[in-house]
Amino acid sequence: MNTFNIITSKLVIVLILTFGLKVSAFSKSPSNADILKRVENLNTIIDVRITDEVQEQVLTLIEKRRRDAETILGRTSLYFPMIENAIREKNLPDELKYIAVIESSLIPDIQSHQGAAGIWQFMKGTAELYGLKVDKHIDERRDLIKSTDKALDYLKLLYDIYGDWTMALAAYNCGTGTINKAIKKSGGKTRYWDIYEYLPKETKKYIPRFIAASYLMSYYYLHDITPKEPSDDLKYIITVKVYNKVDFKTLSKELEIDLDLIRFLNPMFRKDHIPANEEGKYALNLPDIKMFAYVEKYSTLDNIITSPYVFVRDQNNKNTPTEPTKNNAEGYIAVLVRRNMSVRDNFKDSSRLFKVGEVLYPDNDKKVLYKMKRKESLADIAASNNMPLEELLAINNIDPAKGLAPGSIIKLTK
Repeated sequence: MNTFNIITSKLVIVLILTFGLKVSAFSKSPSNADILKRVENLNTIIDVRITDEVQEQVLTLIEKRRRDAETILGRTSLYFPMIENAIREKNLPDELKYIAVIESSLIPDIQSHQGAAGIWQFMKGTAELYGLKVDKHIDERRDLIKSTDKALDYLKLLYDIYGDWTMALAAYNCGTGTINKAIKKSGGKTRYWDIYEYLPKETKKYIPRFIAASYLMSYYYLHDITPKEPSDDLKYIITVKVYNKVDFKTLSKELEIDLDLIRFLNPMFRKDHIPANEEGKYALNLPDIKMFAYVEKYSTLDNIITSPYVFVRDQNNKNTPTEPTKNNAEGYIAVLVRRNMSVRDNFKDSSRLFKVGEVLYPDNDKKVLYKMKRKESLADIAASNNMPLEELLAINNIDPAKGLAPGSIIKLTK
């Protein structure tokens, strides 16, 4: 009996300690009440309601899918700058970029079981209706720039039809026909939550998933979720126009580049090659440290395409991405040479390497891109860079009433 009591006592102590540790661990995390309060206060274009589905989607993303969330947050540094720029040019809400998060997790070459493809998950019929080419060789749904342009046009059309962004996003998911049927079944109601019960199962989850994505982007740091930064070979790329056929497998062997990396950087080409064309209408993306070897062997510097949102390696500050300028050309090239000596060796005339700056760096003013830190406001950034807040907002076409989420990348000069 004494032995039983001793064993029982020890078991009780173990259970108390274990339970106590769990309670202690959870007490350090935001409570559900805190989370729901933040959800309610999201500065968003969406009609936010706290439903069981909304709660489930938010908790799934920040708890069950933490690793996925960290990866997605890391990918935003690759794709959000270009998407944000396109959104501003069309004067649309910045939050529309989160659609790409819930559609594809920001994976450019993804394809669904239903046949939707690309970062915006266009179906073939819709893509072709908007002028995107889809055939056995080319799938422009996977072209980030072209698909983003068309996706935003489509979203603008849906907003014009329904006059409400929540309904527009729902229609993006299931189509206008399905939305119109739900409106009819509801007796003519025209709000998402009023027609909710008449929508398909996937569309019932769509707006809650968008709310969850908005929450993640705004508050990930409160849940100790750390963005997983993509590799340099994905961040620092150069684009060149091509006229002759480019075979990815041959390129992989000759330039010693992983074949899957080439595929990932050039997702619109479906057959491991870029077709020959006389107009130079297709382009090849490669890591910057490999592009010079390609240009030396197959092309000319004149065919390099510059982009306002292509980052280059900053020789002075590894944490600060910069846009190409003539001023940092020499140091940038020097960084490439140090990182990969074969780049220098691949040029028969080493002086040509430094002439790349004349192509990559189209102006004399250094345009610095800055990634916003946790709990850092636009006012803080403006003050630390000795510039008026109004100027910073104007440079980036930012609505002061909305601001930007942590992790956004902005320009510090015109």
